[in-house]
Amino acid sequence: MPKKIGGKIVYTPEEAENLGMRMLTPEEIARAQASLDQFQKDRAAAGPATEGTSPGFGGRFSDDLDGTEWEGWTLDPKTGQWRDQNGNPVDEGKA
Repeated sequence: MPKKIGGKIVYTPEEAENLGMRMLTPEEIARAQASLDQFQKDRAAAGPATEGTSPGFGGRFSDDLDGTEWEGWTLDPKTGQWRDQNGNPVDEGKA
């Protein structure tokens, strides 16, 4: 059964195949991994960002999952205690 994670629907490989979705070939995965590895190497070799600029792509290329790790968390107004998406108290030292 598909899961909704961070506002995205995630399927298992079997579910995707049953829906007729195209799966990546091992060659495509290897090519993408090599490209990502090169990007990470170039990024690590780059100097620091200039003062007053924000590194990253931003705009429409920003991380659309940014902040979703806190999705569903609530602050109890009576106690000031944060609770996770399941209603469990959160130890702020570990959050």
